[in-house]
Amino acid sequence: MTPNTPGSTGGPDRGSSFARLAAFSRSVLNEQWVGAAFLIISFVIAQVLVVAMHVQTTKMWADISEVQLARDLYREFYDRDKNYMKVANAIEGCQKLYKGDGGKFSHLEINEYLGFFSDLGLFMDRGLLSEELVGHFFGAFIIEAYEYPEVESYIARIRKNFEQPEAFEDFEKVAKVVESDPRFARLAQFAETMCAKEQEGSPAHE
Repeated sequence: MTPNTPGSTGGPDRGSSFARLAAFSRSVLNEQWVGAAFLIISFVIAQVLVVAMHVQTTKMWADISEVQLARDLYREFYDRDKNYMKVANAIEGCQKLYKGDGGKFSHLEINEYLGFFSDLGLFMDRGLLSEELVGHFFGAFIIEAYEYPEVESYIARIRKNFEQPEAFEDFEKVAKVVESDPRFARLAQFAETMCAKEQEGSPAHE
């Protein structure tokens, strides 16, 4: 047996023990880092999923709210206690509207009808209603009113007599948006001349 001398490492067995201890320590540290990294990655993935679910849920409720608003407006438009459909039918039949011109409707009733469409434009601007839904529920009514000669002359008269050049601008905006939809191209062309003979002399749209 070889005796231990000062400065000796204790022989090969002791050296290999240190090596194994160092290897074990590194292995433990590696496992800890792997575990920590796994926890961090898992946390990040979980947060991303939570955000994605929140965004999807928010969009879903926004879509539901939009459709509900459109349906509520649709029911209001067809409400028998209101004159919206009466005005719409008069326009479709190329009849006079304003009582002062021989029609059946007052200044207030015509303003309410055009104001309804102006409100649609406001809802669109604020992102509460899409162009698609506005066109789907009210596109034909909007185009027929916009292209109706008496409506155009009525708006021009209101702007001049009351010195309100911006009157019914939202109505005109929403009408132009709907008319730019390819689905309504043929209707827009037809509406331009639908009542032209019955109401000649009205100014043309610029």
